[in-house]
Amino acid sequence: MAAWVVISVDDLNDYLVGDQVAALRTAARAKGQTDPFPRVMADRALYVRNRICRRIRLSLTPLAIPPELKTQTCLLVIEAMQGRIPMLDLTEDQRQRLRDAKRDLDLAAKDDFPISMPDDPMDPDLQREDGGAVQVVSSNPRQATRGTLAGF
Repeated sequence: MAAWVVISVDDLNDYLVGDQVAALRTAARAKGQTDPFPRVMADRALYVRNRICRRIRLSLTPLAIPPELKTQTCLLVIEAMQGRIPMLDLTEDQRQRLRDAKRDLDLAAKDDFPISMPDDPMDPDLQREDGGAVQVVSSNPRQATRGTLAGF
């Protein structure tokens, strides 16, 4: 068991120069737009959790990810935030690290990448094995069809 982590802005500083992180958070914002980091981080953390939910019990802590996937999640956040500002292009090294991170997530979705159980695992009854997909359990025959409405 291990404490899962919630990505913070400070975590991004481990992978980018501080000025670059500041630019990603403040440049090219629409009028009234707030710092995009919290929303982008939430989207990417949910993506990572969704990739591994069929394999391992998730943490009850919202947006928490396994510590083994912290680097990969930070790189996904950087990629998403970077896309907002085309003139701040990723370096070739950053692009390679991002490709490696995506490959790691593919492995993490299977049993080929070790992931620690969270200290606060979600109850299996709350975590759906099928990813939470909608399933139609019954339906009524349609009363109005193309044929019955022809001529209207």
